[in-house]
Amino acid sequence: MNLLLVDPTEITEGVCTLEGRRAEHLRTVLKATVGSVVRAGVLGGGIGTAEVIRDEAAESPEGDDGALTVRLTIDREPPPQLDIELVLAIPRPKMLSRVIETCAAFGVRRVDLTNAWRVDKSYLGSPRLDPAALAEAARLGAEQGATTRLPAIQVHDRLMSLLDGRYPALGGPLVMRLLAHPTAPPIEHVVTTRGPTVIAIGPEGGWIQRELDTFVARGFAPVSLGAPILRVESAVPAALGQLILLHRLRD
Repeated sequence: MNLLLVDPTEITEGVCTLEGRRAEHLRTVLKATVGSVVRAGVLGGGIGTAEVIRDEAAESPEGDDGALTVRLTIDREPPPQLDIELVLAIPRPKMLSRVIETCAAFGVRRVDLTNAWRVDKSYLGSPRLDPAALAEAARLGAEQGATTRLPAIQVHDRLMSLLDGRYPALGGPLVMRLLAHPTAPPIEHVVTTRGPTVIAIGPEGGWIQRELDTFVARGFAPVSLGAPILRVESAVPAALGQLILLHRLRD
């Protein structure tokens, strides 16, 4: 946890009481005691610091876990979100939460999780796709990335419904559309300008040809990451890292 993240509803006159995971992390990992100051932020709002003003565990003769109270000082804006969206074929459930954490830590604006031909149909029933589970993974990623802004996340049962709704063949917002594919030209040969970007990353085994053709018909340019074929959990940070670098170079 690189940023203590609290909900606006938890704050009363600048004070917040923490229990459970966050309180335990402050005590055992950050070694926070009364008087300690840590980085903090309000979900969807600003960032600043939190000073520990009371630790019920320290007051207990038995040393039992208890609430930890902090006083917040929020005095600046969080880092801006990346102007990047991700279309992601639903990965294996045990990797899904980690991928969402990565996207949130990077600060992407939106993640569309979609079915595809090579997505195992059992993945669609995973409890990790529940909105609460996705939100929790995004929150953990935001704490890691030290941001208060979470990506919008939506799950789509059909790839064509997603493409029809957000990426029509003609018209729509001016967004650079990229399609990760191992045999395509290197990404730096395609991304020549900076601007809003969406990148589509397929399932284990990749997009089938019909899906590739459909993406291309919707204006998606195939690109490779210049690396061996990667698992989804490796391809996502590799793609985001390369896009960030290329955008910086374009500046």
